Amino acid sequence: MEFKTTKRDLEAVFAKIQSQVEDATLPDEESVNRLARLARKMHQLADEDWMDEAEDFSHLAGQLLNAVKKGDVEGCVMLVESLDDAQSFCHRTFRD
Repeated sequence: MEFKTTKRDLEAVFAKIQSQVEDATLPDEESVNRLARLARKMHQLADEDWMDEAEDFSHLAGQLLNAVKKGDVEGCVMLVESLDDAQSFCHRTFRD
């Protein structure tokens, strides 16, 4: 149950961040901080089969948080695209 709740919350906050970045605006730090925390939690809950992918996503989320803190809009856009690619790959590869 904790996995499903974490996944749902992670997807919701990531969608919010994606919509902010689509307008080439800096995502709000609170949302990105929540994304980074949820990504770390998801990594802790990950099955061994997809643990590496969860770790990559968590690392990218941490980099996004650093970019937000630096005010790097261009970096944020690229990192959100990378996060989206990582999420898509993981879902395509490991969903039942």
